[in-house]
Amino acid sequence: MEFVKPLEPILIIDDMQDIRDYLKQILTGLGFDDILESRDFESAKTVIEEKSPNVIFLDIELPNTDGTEILEYLNDRHPHTHVVMCSGHNSLENVQNTWELGAKGFIAKPFNAKKVDSVMKRLELMETITN
Repeated sequence: MEFVKPLEPILIIDDMQDIRDYLKQILTGLGFDDILESRDFESAKTVIEEKSPNVIFLDIELPNTDGTEILEYLNDRHPHTHVVMCSGHNSLENVQNTWELGAKGFIAKPFNAKKVDSVMKRLELMETITN
């Protein structure tokens, strides 16, 4: 399925380069081309303010910052951004906590193209309904 472009730009915030590369490869394979990346929250803040991404894939465990703190920041300053939390720890508590904080999706690592495709289709549907 070809996606419409309202979900772009997409920002990937993860401290692991190989995770960013893999997710970018998956998103590119799904037809997205406006994909940005940051290794930490400090560098991401600039990208967020300058590019206003519509979707952010956010690692929960970042050095010097907890992903849930970033989620709260995004909810306050960019409430219409779709945040998808990513974590290697997909406990029920982790998932529930991120949903309660306003995440629009959760992907457990290691993820695959099917999981990412499913989340993006759900976000596209949400975007269509709200617009």
